[in-house]
Amino acid sequence: VCIPIGLDAKQGAWIVILLGCGVGILLMSAVYGSLYRMYPDLPLSEYAIRIAGKGPGWAIGFAYLLYFLYIAGRNTRDFGDLLAAASYDATPIFAINVCIVVAVGYVLRLGIEVFGRTAFMFFVFTGGIFMLILVLVLFSDMADAHRMLPVLPDGWQPIWKALYPTNITFPFGELIVMAMFFPHLNKQWKPVRLGIWAMLLSAVLLCIAVFVNISVLGIEIVERTTFPLFTSLSRLRLAEFVQRMDAIVLLLLIITSFFKIGTFMLAAALIARDLFRTDNYKTLVYPVGLVVIFSSILMAGSLTEHLQEGLKVVPYYLHLPFQFAIPIALLLIGWIRRRGGSASS
Repeated sequence: VCIPIGLDAKQGAWIVILLGCGVGILLMSAVYGSLYRMYPDLPLSEYAIRIAGKGPGWAIGFAYLLYFLYIAGRNTRDFGDLLAAASYDATPIFAINVCIVVAVGYVLRLGIEVFGRTAFMFFVFTGGIFMLILVLVLFSDMADAHRMLPVLPDGWQPIWKALYPTNITFPFGELIVMAMFFPHLNKQWKPVRLGIWAMLLSAVLLCIAVFVNISVLGIEIVERTTFPLFTSLSRLRLAEFVQRMDAIVLLLLIITSFFKIGTFMLAAALIARDLFRTDNYKTLVYPVGLVVIFSSILMAGSLTEHLQEGLKVVPYYLHLPFQFAIPIALLLIGWIRRRGGSASS
């Protein structure tokens, strides 16, 4: 919800979100889920070696290590830019990023289970905030549902343009990171089913964010705003009783950024443990965090450059290969090898 999604489609942004969710569900069920069912006790870094061989598989795992570090760095930069723009304009982004990464690292060192339980508690909390925001918007004198119309002012072409490649890869394709956590789930849970439900719920929340943004600000202002949800809720007013909810949405975005950064940092630490054969991933958390901090600062010279890189470069050269090409190739190779083994036996 920090960075707007699908706005190239204007009032049809919610359609882009739903279509992107559909692509993500297809990936989860047909590709990531199939790989998990083939190797239920192995994470991505391990079954890549099993499928592709020791040398190529290790290289694939190392590439995913860099990919997860980069995504963690991008999210850390998003977090720093948001806080700097919202409240801490005199504070260096480096200091803000150090604070969030140190806090994330502290929780990760307590263990995967602690991180997961903490995430669930805050998930319930943030879900309640979202529902409160929706109710307040519906009764606000600044919100106008007619601003959501027309849904397709320029036909379907802007929908497809917004969908590919940016919104088939972000945010739903990023669930490739869950391939590192599937073996750690309790066996009574169905990882693929949980992933699908998580994407459906995320799509609903993102559609709510789109409705809030456009109904309060209008599409013209939303398109020119870097953080539209923060801006729209800072203007929201319900009679004279509820005003300026920007502090609440800032808290919401801090929480969601915290756990997204933590998820990718934890995945990177787990891959590093597997590749370099260390005894405990916890000792790698702060080295991983150090890389994330410096990458978040060095990846772009300004917010504009950072956003342009995320929209024009990352989807083509990082997301598509790591979310689509490599997993599909691993699935095909693994399937062929299994068929060959069963045929020879």
